Amino acid sequence: MINKKMLTVIMIVLILAATVGAAWTYAAGANAGIEVEAGTLQARTLSQAISVTGNVEARDKEEINLSTQQKVKKLYAVENQDVRENNIILTVDTSDLEYQLSKYRLNLDLASRNLDRLLKKEIKSDKKMLENAVRQAEINLANAAADYNEAERRFEQNKILFENGAISNEEYDNSEKRMNDIKNQMALSEIQLNNSQNSLADFETNREEQIADQRNQLDAAKADIANTLDKIGKSDIKANINGRIVSLSVKENQYPTMENSRITIYDLSEYKIAVEVSQYDAVSISLGQKADIKVKGLDKAYAGTVSRIDEAATVKIEGANKEAKVGIEITVDNPDDRIKAGYEADIDITLTESPGTLAVNFEALREEEGGRKYVFAIENGKAVKKYVKTGIETDFDVQIIEGLKAGDLYIKTPPAALKDGDLVKVAGGE
Repeated sequence: MINKKMLTVIMIVLILAATVGAAWTYAAGANAGIEVEAGTLQARTLSQAISVTGNVEARDKEEINLSTQQKVKKLYAVENQDVRENNIILTVDTSDLEYQLSKYRLNLDLASRNLDRLLKKEIKSDKKMLENAVRQAEINLANAAADYNEAERRFEQNKILFENGAISNEEYDNSEKRMNDIKNQMALSEIQLNNSQNSLADFETNREEQIADQRNQLDAAKADIANTLDKIGKSDIKANINGRIVSLSVKENQYPTMENSRITIYDLSEYKIAVEVSQYDAVSISLGQKADIKVKGLDKAYAGTVSRIDEAATVKIEGANKEAKVGIEITVDNPDDRIKAGYEADIDITLTESPGTLAVNFEALREEEGGRKYVFAIENGKAVKKYVKTGIETDFDVQIIEGLKAGDLYIKTPPAALKDGDLVKVAGGE
């Protein structure tokens, strides 16, 4: 039998064991639960944006191409100089043009006088002149024929004398040469007679053609004069915009070459960046939207505004893919001297912006098969499923319109097996 002392010892041991077991069970229960990362829902500004890349351009640009045929007479500006509209940059030499102008004016005067003569129908004098030309040609031919007959007779005589040794070889050759020369002259006289006879026969027929021809020459001379006067009037090369000369390398008293014949002026009062966006992004872009600009190599952030949207899209082919692109323009709102035309820049265009809104990260949002969206909140150490209504989305966050309130603790990245009511503990002891 167990005595009372032994029984007392056994009872004390059992009580101690029960106490230790209860304490261990309580401690184990306090440390139970799935470890999760938590976030506190707070109001903030949520922005939806697209990112594009483009090159900085001046507000306006002018390129003046100089003729390589006109020498630079005088320079009034230099590279990197600021100019105003209508300021003279340089003057080109017009000596060659003025010489051409004098020739064109002579051509005009001659064509005008010939046309007047034809229109006044001075037919009698013109016909008489042609008749006289025919008569003169007939006389010339008759004289040439008589001279030829005499030269031929002398040659035949000299030939006999030469064969009998009465004259020298030189005298014989001279008489033959004279006969042939007169024969050629007679042939020329025949041609002149024929031409003058044809001119007389065609007198009336040619007159209308001559009038048309003189009118064409008159118009051509007038056009040449007008064109040359226009070129002379443009001898002062002027700026057509306000800006800075960024390219000017010609020299005085030298002809421009193909390499230095261009003058470039930039209007640097404003900078813009032209980019192309996809059709899917373009539908969300409107004039006046804000943009954040980061010029590569500069540590300053610049602000911008969408200032132009093309009316039509352009289909771009990249490999086997086709995509509709829309050109847009962003104006730099706060430029400084560090920005240069041609610099490359990254631009984030803000499509929508909601200040004072609640948002969770994308990983916190889940969706049931039926399409209902929910977030796990943390209440009394447990995961609680909260159905939510969402709004705008960014690359990383989604707006919460209904279902949660500011200050709620939620699970940022819930484990795949997490269920409503599961015990959880916040990583880091929160």
